[in-house]
Amino acid sequence: VLVAEDDMVAPPLDARRYRLVALPNGMRALLVSDPGAETSAAALDVKVGFLSDPWDRPGLAHFCEHMLFLGNAKYPAEGEWRSFLETRGGSSNAYTAAEDTCFYFDVDAGDFDAALDRFAQFFVSPTFSASGVNRELEAIESEDSKNQQSDGFRLLQLDR
Repeated sequence: VLVAEDDMVAPPLDARRYRLVALPNGMRALLVSDPGAETSAAALDVKVGFLSDPWDRPGLAHFCEHMLFLGNAKYPAEGEWRSFLETRGGSSNAYTAAEDTCFYFDVDAGDFDAALDRFAQFFVSPTFSASGVNRELEAIESEDSKNQQSDGFRLLQLDR
């Protein structure tokens, strides 16, 4: 940890502990500790959304969001992440917005370390398998076709 702030202001009746840390790679993290919690959670927000897509590659950020769930060098099996969470009371999802993409999960507190290791591997060594690429390209194209009919989606495209 490069910098840590332990003096964050919290409501007086809030028993949780908060800590903001900055890592040597520039990543910042807010840590919240609640020893009585039965569930633990984590989220990672990447400051790349659909407005960052190249003109000739619309949907690239959303495609990458989908692909990161499909295996990595340490946990290569597709579906391993989902199976891991389902058997440990957890869930996971992600969304791609205009300027960011957010990935998140929750799991039984006792399984948090193992879940966090799997989650981190999304960003360390994703595999982008050929079968996954083809399947997710179709899924993204299907979602995009549906979104083209939405007035809200059309308005967001004006920001481009």
